[in-house]
Order: sequence, then C-alpha cells, then structure tokens
Amino acid sequence: MSDRLLNPPDVPDCFVCGPANPEGLGLEIRQVGEEAVASFTPRDAHQGYPERMHGGLVAALVDEMLVYAGAPLGIWGMTAKVSYRLRAAIPLGTTLELRSRITRRSGNGFRAEVEVRLPDGTLAAEGQGTCVARESATQA
Repeated sequence: MSDRLLNPPDVPDCFVCGPANPEGLGLEIRQVGEEAVASFTPRDAHQGYPERMHGGLVAALVDEMLVYAGAPLGIWGMTAKVSYRLRAAIPLGTTLELRSRITRRSGNGFRAEVEVRLPDGTLAAEGQGTCVARESATQA
C-alpha cells in the first residue's frame, strides 16, 4: 500500500486541491492502494445551515474526488457527469474521510464512485460520475 501525494504541482490554484489558492479548500489527495483518499475538516466559512457544512461544498469535494479516482492508475480525468446524495448532516469542525475509486473503465474515460464518511464511519455523502480521460492533470 502506498501513500503517494496525487495533487499535481502544476495546478496550484485549483479551488479544491490547489495549495496556492488562499480562498480554496486545500484538499490533499493521496493514493492508498488503488484508491484516492483525502480528509477534510469544514470550518465556519464552509457553513450552510447553522453549524453544518454547505451541501454545495460537499458536491465540490465529490466532483474533485471523481477526477482523482483514476490518478492511482495513471489516468487523469475531467468530470463529464456527476451526481451526489447527502446521507447525514456534516457538523463544522468534523474531519471527513473521502475515498474514490474507479468502478469501470472505457476507451475514453471511466466511471467512479466517491464516499464521504464521518469519523465514526457513518456515510455522510456518496457520489458517482463519469470522467473523460485526459493525458495529464493540466491538459485543457
């Protein structure tokens, strides 16, 4: 099992995973086996309903993890279709575990699924989607 950082250094300003974006979420995604794994702790600025993480930001995390699902296998994708479902309220200050994996590959892309879990293992959100394969993380 590896624990390799997957964030591409040539995309520093990405809203979700860019380390140089002062307004971004700063998500660090790592390879664990054939999965992309990250943790995220929502702060006050990420609030939707009082003391709860905004659902739209959960969607952004799901979208980002879809793209990274292929990275452990050397496949970079761009989201073509995404859906997500909120399963439990996410309190601010709670560290979430995010995991994504490819469920099916095709000639021009892949399908993937994402799980967002609370510290006790409760499934807080899940998502799935289709990504179009790209040659690299920065190809337009």
